[in-house]
Amino acid sequence: MFSANHKISSRQLYRNYAAALISLGALLPPLVMNRDNPGSIVLALLFLGLYLWGAACVPRPSSGAVKWLCYVNYWVLGTMLARLTGLLVQSFLLTDTRLWVILLWFFLFCFYNMYKGLECRLRVSEVLFPFFLFLILFLSLLMFGEVEAGRLLRLRFSFGRRQWALGYELFCWLGAAQSLWHLRGRTGDQEHFHRTVRGIWLTGAAAVCGFAAFSHAIYGNAGHTGLVYPVASAMTLAHFPGNVIGRMDALFVFGWIIGFFLLCSSLFAPLMDEEPDRRRKGLLLVPVALAFGAACLPECVEWGQWLLYRILTPLQIVLLLFQWAKNRPGGRRAAAAGCAVLCLLLNGCSSQELEQLSLVTAVAVDPGEGGAWHLTFGFGSSGEEGEEPFETESMSIEGAKETYREYNQKNMDFNHLKNFYFSEEILQRDDFPGLLEEIQINAAYSRGTLLFVTEGPAGEEASKEQQPEEGMPVHQLLNAWYNRESCRISVITADGRYKGYVSWP
Repeated sequence: MFSANHKISSRQLYRNYAAALISLGALLPPLVMNRDNPGSIVLALLFLGLYLWGAACVPRPSSGAVKWLCYVNYWVLGTMLARLTGLLVQSFLLTDTRLWVILLWFFLFCFYNMYKGLECRLRVSEVLFPFFLFLILFLSLLMFGEVEAGRLLRLRFSFGRRQWALGYELFCWLGAAQSLWHLRGRTGDQEHFHRTVRGIWLTGAAAVCGFAAFSHAIYGNAGHTGLVYPVASAMTLAHFPGNVIGRMDALFVFGWIIGFFLLCSSLFAPLMDEEPDRRRKGLLLVPVALAFGAACLPECVEWGQWLLYRILTPLQIVLLLFQWAKNRPGGRRAAAAGCAVLCLLLNGCSSQELEQLSLVTAVAVDPGEGGAWHLTFGFGSSGEEGEEPFETESMSIEGAKETYREYNQKNMDFNHLKNFYFSEEILQRDDFPGLLEEIQINAAYSRGTLLFVTEGPAGEEASKEQQPEEGMPVHQLLNAWYNRESCRISVITADGRYKGYVSWP
């Protein structure tokens, strides 16, 4: 329940949102950082700072329709974050448990926390925050022996179109802190609220920059181009004294769960002006149940990101601008100009036209002549007829892409890449780790792409129209290679059956 004066503590507010931004800061920046260029992260933090500054100065919306537009944004964000939390738990803690079971428990605890009310929910964050912060700092300290600080000196900054696009996308995720706007006036005087918002932004900026630099100092370029959950994967490098615990992914993921639990509890519950009655609290079960159903769908994050990037975040910015314009002379014109600039920026984020791209769905690697690789690229159809597979010999995948562009005047697009196929012979070659390094460093290749070993020529598998839907994700091979562990790769037999495994190395 609320306190007698219907106010909440600034400390409660700070700890809830600081924990949220720290959790997001550990998960997201390594995945959006473009190799050794942190320009997108700097832009994202500037966008976030501007938005939070506006939220601290602009009166919160009073219209019920406007509030519900904001709540839809929070619901989409909360649903995607809940799914990511479930995947983290499944990947590092409960590997044999179905995702829907993990999500069910997570949503039940979130609903219980929301049912207790806003002030109680923030008190939970107030209690958990010191433990959460200590756990994150302690685990980072244990990883310090793997840090190579010299890598930070090689960072380069640029602010090209790609960096603006990535910065905007990261800002959309960090925008989970946008719900601060609806708590304006609930923390005592206005000056207190301004200081709290400023403290939240400074803490979040420090966390985002710190985790980005930390993972870069451990992994170099590779850590910023797609290890699934890079900082958690970095925990495999660290050990307690005496090797009491060999892998610490579990502890770091536990810290993440605390942060995401607090964040989702705030995002799913509408931030009422007054404490809702018991009946209205019970109705919160409906959006939570809908979020649970959506989070169980594999397409949840893909659809949610489209809504977040194209519709919901621009709408939040427009609402903030027009709310600011209400009580200021000439404000409506300034708001309209700001909306026009926003539209221009968003239109500039698109890349090449589809007609200039060839959508690669499979890459096969066979032994070539003279130490080269024989590469086969299978393509999806971008029109009525599919494109014939392309074969060439090259010392690298990048070299093969350049050869393809010379012949076809088109660029290969790997956003739809489903499968890698390696023939059994190349696993034994001394330069095979070099191929893995190229896959690891290049941001074009998703860490979730499936990997198969073929007893026959790998190129035949890439040329097939039907591609398998289940296999070993390539990130498992990359993690095993980095950690000098063995892994089992699915085999495609010479007669085309998916049967058996091969161990590597």
